[in-house]
Amino acid sequence: MKFLIHETLRTLNTDEVFEFGLTEISRSPGHDDLFEAEAIFIRNTKVTSKIKLTHLSEFNVVLSFITYIGSKLRGIAKDNLVEFDLNGLTFDQYIPMSKNLREIWDE
Repeated sequence: MKFLIHETLRTLNTDEVFEFGLTEISRSPGHDDLFEAEAIFIRNTKVTSKIKLTHLSEFNVVLSFITYIGSKLRGIAKDNLVEFDLNGLTFDQYIPMSKNLREIWDE
C-alpha cells in the first residue's frame, strides 16, 4: 500500500509500536467534487482500524486524518497509560488538534 503520510511512534513505557498512515488522495469515483483517502492505524504490526475520509478538498482530507489520528493516540495514552516518544514535543505540537478535541481528551 502506498502512503502519502506514514509515521511510526514508539512508546517510552512499553514495547509497543504504533504506526499510522494516509493513503494517496484521489477523486471519489462517484462524486467528481469530492476527494478521498484511507486512514490506517496499526498497533504492533496489526491493522487495528481503517477509515475512509471523504471531503471537498485534499486539504480537508489531511485535516480529518490529523484529527482522527490525534483522537486515537490521545485515547490510547489516556486509557492505557501509554507514554509516546514524541521527540521532545507535546501532543499539541506533534499532532495539532482543535481546542475542543483537546479539551475532550484532557478531561
